[in-house]
Amino acid sequence: MATSMNQTSSNDSLETYSIFWLDASVNNEENISAQNKLRSIINQLRTFVDPEEFLEGVRFIQQGDLTILIVSGQMGRIVVPEMQKLAQVSSIYVYCFDKEPNLQWSQPYKKVKAVCTKLDELIDIIRVDQKNRGRNEEALAINILDRSSTELNDIYEQLLAHQCQKRVTVYRGQVLSIVEYKKLEKSCGSIISLNSFLSTSLNRRIAEGFVQQNKHLCASGDHVVVIFEIEADPAVVRMKNGNNRRPFTQIDELSYYGEESEVLFMLGSIFQLNEISHDQSSSSLSADATMSIIRMTLCSDHDNDLKQL
Repeated sequence: MATSMNQTSSNDSLETYSIFWLDASVNNEENISAQNKLRSIINQLRTFVDPEEFLEGVRFIQQGDLTILIVSGQMGRIVVPEMQKLAQVSSIYVYCFDKEPNLQWSQPYKKVKAVCTKLDELIDIIRVDQKNRGRNEEALAINILDRSSTELNDIYEQLLAHQCQKRVTVYRGQVLSIVEYKKLEKSCGSIISLNSFLSTSLNRRIAEGFVQQNKHLCASGDHVVVIFEIEADPAVVRMKNGNNRRPFTQIDELSYYGEESEVLFMLGSIFQLNEISHDQSSSSLSADATMSIIRMTLCSDHDNDLKQL
């Protein structure tokens, strides 16, 4: 019987999640490099080349711990039906060379979150999955209404100290209720203010990864997936004294998720909602699915026709 290669951290680790990767070629050079990247997301990672040994390992997962499974298309057909039944298996990602046939056999299994043919895509989706676990999918941003003015001022000072110095284009993947989406549709051409901080990314793939993770929420027809595409120029919000009343900042050095090229906009930032279009070309969606692209531009406090969202 083939043996597994144990890549876990010490047994006294307090991590709740681990990754189990089952693939006959899991330990080739390319996949070993990917394993190192995955450990920056979830430290505990075990690799298996034999399905029987993998199944034995899953059965010994401690109660309360959860495992994310990466599996090849061929071995996925063997183990996924049983993994779907196990509470300790949280999510399943199929990494394969031929996407369409693996999409077909995996479709009935709700724990299969993605079928990927590229390692970078796989890693990005898992990273977003972990970051957004427990996140309220319908919330447009973090609710900070109960924070003290002192805390808000501290955040403002940090954002101001690291303010972006050049124009950027950023993205945010989101699941919206139909009610929220219709409200945005009616606001096209208007100036809107978000009563929250807004977290975005310079990397569109990060936003699409969130969409990929949460598109199952749209199955009932009462939600839609969108990508916010935002143009932001620091000169627009700069005051006469050189400071910005509502700064936006790339916070890689301040964030735990430093690889996401995250850009955070200050509470109350103002945007013009330019247009909403539809995109069927995204690799994050199935062939018959449509994703809305909501394009906005950062505005100054002097713009008129303000609407609160």
